[in-house]
Amino acid sequence: MRILRHSVLLAIWIAVAMTSLYVVANNLPPIVGSFRYFWGPAVLVAIFLMQPSVYKKKPMAWLLLFGATSLGLLQYTLWNHMSDWNRFHLLNEFYSLVIFSAIFFYYYVRKDFKGLAFLGKLGFYFIIITIIMTNIALFFDPLVVRMSVNAGRITPYQAKVFKITGAGGYGYMQALVCLIPILIYHIKFRIKMVFSRKGLIVIQVLIIITLVRAQVLANILVAVVIMIFSYAGAKTVRKSIAMVSLVLILLLAIPSSFYADMFTKIKLFFDVDSTMYSKLNDLSFFIQHPEFGGPTGAGGRADRYPLLFEALIGAPVLGDASYNSPFTYNMSVGYHLHWMNKLAVWGIPGFLFSLFVLFQLYKSIFSLFDDHFGFYYSLSVGAFVLLGLIKTIAGREPYLILIVIIPGLYFLPLLKQKRQRSKKITEPNTTDCRNIGN
Repeated sequence: MRILRHSVLLAIWIAVAMTSLYVVANNLPPIVGSFRYFWGPAVLVAIFLMQPSVYKKKPMAWLLLFGATSLGLLQYTLWNHMSDWNRFHLLNEFYSLVIFSAIFFYYYVRKDFKGLAFLGKLGFYFIIITIIMTNIALFFDPLVVRMSVNAGRITPYQAKVFKITGAGGYGYMQALVCLIPILIYHIKFRIKMVFSRKGLIVIQVLIIITLVRAQVLANILVAVVIMIFSYAGAKTVRKSIAMVSLVLILLLAIPSSFYADMFTKIKLFFDVDSTMYSKLNDLSFFIQHPEFGGPTGAGGRADRYPLLFEALIGAPVLGDASYNSPFTYNMSVGYHLHWMNKLAVWGIPGFLFSLFVLFQLYKSIFSLFDDHFGFYYSLSVGAFVLLGLIKTIAGREPYLILIVIIPGLYFLPLLKQKRQRSKKITEPNTTDCRNIGN
C-alpha cells in the first residue's frame, strides 16, 4: 500500500511538472514527457487504484456525468454537426478538468492538506522557473509566446526556441493572470508565501513584465483590471466587496476619451514595429470610433459577439452544433470567445449544465478557504471568467493554477507547523485554514 501511495504522489508531482515546468517536459522523450498520453492517464488510474472514492465526490461525479453525456453521447448524436476545432478543444478542456480535479480531491478525501501544500509549493517553484525561461525565450524572439498557440504559423526557429527554453505558451500567460490576486493578497497583508513579501513583489513585477513582453493585449488588460480590484480589497469581505464595487463604478464613470488618450500615450513606450504598439493604437481608435466589424482589429473582434448571438438565436435550445447550420462563418470567427462560443455551440441548456458543473467544483474548493482568502480566490476565478469573455482559454495551465496550485498555497502554514515540532501545534490551525475536510 505504501508503494502504491508513493507511486500516486510521484505521478501527481510529475503531471504537475509536465504542465508547469516545460523546460523539462519539452526536452523529455515523446511518451515520457507527455501529459496528455502518459502522465495524465497515469494519475487517473493511480488515484482510482489508491482512492476510488475520489470519483464519488459530488463535483467529480457531476463532472464525469457531464463528460459522458455532453462530450460523449450528445456530441456524436445531438451535436453531430460540431466542428472539429470545437470537438478537440472541448475534449481537451474536459480532460484537464478531470485530471486536476482528481488530484485536488485525492488530497481532499485523504485530508492530506500538508501534501497539497507541498504540491502547491512545488508548482510555485516550477512557475517561477518557467517565467524566467519565458523571458529568456522572448530575448531570442519577441513573438514566440504569441505564435505558440498556432502550430500552423509558428516558424521552425520559434518552435526550436520554445522547446529548448521551455517557455510558457499562450495558456500559461492566462494562468499567470489568474495567479495575480493571490500574490497581491500575500503582498498586501504581509503574509509569507514560499518567499518573503519583498520576494513576492519581485515575482509580481516579473509576471507583469512577462505579460507585457509576451504581447498579448487581452492578458495585460485583464491583469491590470484584476490588479486594481485586488489592491482595492480590504481585511473583511464586506469592505472588500464595497471597495471593489466603488472602483468598478469609477472605472465605468470615466469617459471613454480618457482611456483612448491613455492607450495612445502608453503605445509610445513600445517600438513602432511591435505588436503591442499596433494593438494599442488599434484599441485607441476603436474606443474613439466604436464600430462592430469596422476598420479596426478591435472592431472585428467585437463583431464576433453579434455573429455568435445570431447563431445562438438560430438554435437557442439545441445549439448550433445540432443541425446543418447556415452560420458556419459566424461560428468559425467566434472560436476566440470562450464562453459565447460554448453558448452558441451547445445552446442554453447545454451551456447552463456546463456552468453548473464548474460551479460545483468552485464551491468545493472555495469551502476550504477562510472568507478573506476566498475573496481573493474569487478574484482569480473572476480573471479566468474575464479572459474567457474576450479570448479563448487556450491551455490546461489555468485549470492547474485554479484547482491545484492556489488551494495548495493556502495550506502552506501547515508545512511551517511541521517544522516547528517543539511547539505543540494541532493540525489544522484555525487561524490559518478553515473548514478542512468539509
